[in-house]
Amino acid sequence: MRKLAIIFSLMIIIWSIPLEKKVRACSCVELPPVSVAKEEADAVFLGTIRDIVDEDTQRIVTINVREAWKGVETETIKVYTGFNSGDCGLPIEIGGSYLFYANDFSEGEEPGFLTSTICTRTTTEMNAANDLKELGEGKKEFIQSEPSSSSNNYNVWLFPSIGGVIVVLFILSWIIRKKRN
Repeated sequence: MRKLAIIFSLMIIIWSIPLEKKVRACSCVELPPVSVAKEEADAVFLGTIRDIVDEDTQRIVTINVREAWKGVETETIKVYTGFNSGDCGLPIEIGGSYLFYANDFSEGEEPGFLTSTICTRTTTEMNAANDLKELGEGKKEFIQSEPSSSSNNYNVWLFPSIGGVIVVLFILSWIIRKKRN
């Protein structure tokens, strides 16, 4: 019986591993020059925030893109950030215009998991005059489409994990009944 309890515990731990969320700590260094920041970023664009959704440990920001210098093909894009400076989240507001320097952290998930933090050169359009001057003219025509959302990809493991636990419980109860008889 003790062996079964140990096996059952290990199985629950193994099945719950995919539910683990990724966490990144905030540690900023001096911001790089515009040319370096553009080179290091996966996407650089100017846009107006259309919507902000707070979800678990992140904010999902939907942005209407007005001009892009790198990595943006659609007129609407989503960027993920934290809630505040403690978790490196951007201090943003719906309706605000910002110059974003974003990085793709898809890590094998759906492509386009763009993130931006206070550790990037992302700033309000009003504070981005020097960056915009150095970047020059960007692309202003985009494909009309809704942004993809790779938020909560860990949920794809939820139902299989629950199903696995139910199967294990069923097998354990069957074994215990069999031993009693």
